[in-house]
Amino acid sequence: MNNKERWQRINQALQTIRISNRNGSHVNCLRLHNNNSEIHNDKIIAIAKEFMRMNIPFITEAEFITGGRADLVNLFTHECYEIMMSETDESIEAKAKKYPDIFKIIKVKI
Repeated sequence: MNNKERWQRINQALQTIRISNRNGSHVNCLRLHNNNSEIHNDKIIAIAKEFMRMNIPFITEAEFITGGRADLVNLFTHECYEIMMSETDESIEAKAKKYPDIFKIIKVKI
C-alpha cells in the first residue's frame, strides 16, 4: 500500500469520528476517562505506546458521529479496541452496534 492509499484509509476513518475528536490535536494523543479504572487506562496507554512505536495513528476515547465511544481506534486498520474488565461480550456487542460499519471490534480482556 502506498502512502496516498494509507492516508485515504486514515481519512476514511476520521470521517466517522465527531469533529471535536478528530481535530489534528487529538490524533496520537492520550485522552482518558476518570470513570475508567487505573488498570483500564493503563491498558489503553500500553496499546497507544505500541501504536506510536509502530507509527500507527490512533484516537483514544473516540466518539463516533453515529453514537458510541470506543476506547481506542486504529485509524489505519479500522479497528476499535475495547478494553474489557467488568464488561461482558454481550455489552461490547451492543455497544459496537452504534459504531460505523467500517470498523472491526477487537476485545482486549484484562
